[in-house]
Amino acid sequence: MNGTVGILGDANFCSSREHFESVVDFLDGEEAFVLDHGSLEARLEVSSRELFRRLFQDHLDLRAQREARIEGVVDSAGTPRDSIEVGHHRALCTVFGEVRVRRFAYRQRGEENLHLVDASLNLPEEKHSHGLRRWSAIEASRGSYDEATAAIERGTGQKVGKRQVESLAERGASDVDAFYAERSVPECAPGDVLVSLV
Repeated sequence: MNGTVGILGDANFCSSREHFESVVDFLDGEEAFVLDHGSLEARLEVSSRELFRRLFQDHLDLRAQREARIEGVVDSAGTPRDSIEVGHHRALCTVFGEVRVRRFAYRQRGEENLHLVDASLNLPEEKHSHGLRRWSAIEASRGSYDEATAAIERGTGQKVGKRQVESLAERGASDVDAFYAERSVPECAPGDVLVSLV
């Protein structure tokens, strides 16, 4: 079976399929035929982001449907999590837009909830995805935070506040000192000559 047909034809991906079909209907309709290529490009750029946001959300919803309860969960301190509660969710702002992650909470009175899906998805502590964090670090290194927020919006269509960009860039740089401290440096003897072969 064709992979695209399999995904778009799956009942679990109704929202994505609906949006994709609306884009096809637009391109096949009269409105699109009076637009120049620049206007079509701008319209499809926005539509493509929304399609991928919906695909992302539909996939997360499918994962939530398939999440299996795990018995005998203990945290890193060895504290058992005897209670499992459904209906927990959190927001995740991605380069395509905001999605919602639904997952089980493994609970114990007096302890923070554990969400195993957060670990399997490698979700960040903050609600901004690693993709937006990468954009923030790259763009903040090129100029001001105001310029970085504008560049992120131009590149992804997502509005990230100046304070969030600053925080995300700082988090992205927090491991730099440790990286250089732990990096192994090749040992050289005094008098060794370093040459570059062209």
